[in-house]
Amino acid sequence: MDTEKVSVKKSGKREMLPDILRGFSIILVVLGHCIQEGSGEPYRVESSYFRDRLYQFIYSFHMPLFMLISGYLGWYSMKRCQNQKARLEVLRSRAATLLVPIFFWTALDYARILIINCVEKNPQPEALVFVYFYNALNNLWFLWAVWWSFLVVYVMHNFLRDNIIIYVLGFMALFILPDGLGMGAYKYMLPYYLTGYYVHGYMENKGKPAQKSPRLWMIGITGLAFAGLFIYYNEDSFIYLTGYKLVGKNAARQLGIDIYRLVIGFVGSVFFILVWQYILMCADKLNQQGNGRIQFGGLRKLGADSMGIYIVSGYLLIFVIQRFDFIQQPSYIFNIFETIIVLAISWLIVGIIGKIPVLKKIIGKK
Repeated sequence: MDTEKVSVKKSGKREMLPDILRGFSIILVVLGHCIQEGSGEPYRVESSYFRDRLYQFIYSFHMPLFMLISGYLGWYSMKRCQNQKARLEVLRSRAATLLVPIFFWTALDYARILIINCVEKNPQPEALVFVYFYNALNNLWFLWAVWWSFLVVYVMHNFLRDNIIIYVLGFMALFILPDGLGMGAYKYMLPYYLTGYYVHGYMENKGKPAQKSPRLWMIGITGLAFAGLFIYYNEDSFIYLTGYKLVGKNAARQLGIDIYRLVIGFVGSVFFILVWQYILMCADKLNQQGNGRIQFGGLRKLGADSMGIYIVSGYLLIFVIQRFDFIQQPSYIFNIFETIIVLAISWLIVGIIGKIPVLKKIIGKK
């Protein structure tokens, strides 16, 4: 098989596998959010989704997979840091891509709150300034996670020569740093970003192809390992509920949760990476034999627009799906229908915004 056709960026050709994986992941993101927000008010208010096995399955690996891909692609940014001017341009570009959407969409919500308060004759603009910045620091948490992870790699690569001792000390410090303002989730995501980044760098330095043809036994072993680990996944496994730091907790128990959470995220991600590699390998063989023309165009486009879909879908779920959620019992069929609708509308909105030069930055496009 010609693996370059599947996944390797060569002669300016966009890599296929990262987009496929991001497309797959964004579908899971929206499905997970639909289970949470669109399964009936009692289900949402009581946070029953944390006990939902499909929801648990999705959350055991889907954001780690997203972060692995982010780190893998982040390697290209560091590769451009050849001098001070290039480093500053990379920093400016990543800030525009990640921070502009956060502060813009938070500002829209701020304006909504201000209008409501004015109608109720209680504007309080001074208090809302604090509310705005506080909400901005908590909004679109995954973009913040990518930003902080990028900054860690940026500093380590450009100023500290990727010192392994500092990395080890930093990883140990994560267990005592506070979890507030989303830091727990950011600390949880950092190892995945670093892994994606350094795996890509290792492959480039060794001159190895980005992807090798996976063997079925590799898929089988990682699948069994993931299934075995998932048996023990429960409410405590959610970073949102148990946090990350050890201080002030039963340290042994919390450390066990943290390690388990990291391991199942890695194993689940590797399993689905191998699965999609194998699918693409089979599709490429069929295409070469003239038995089909399988391109996965829709999934690739979803992946390319995944950041914008992540942003827009979140607001659709909160301000539309949640408002019109009329069912009283959770239904996967209903959730899948919601997912299709939310993805379609989000994709349409992202497509329209992406064609307007003055607006495309708000969905992370350059």
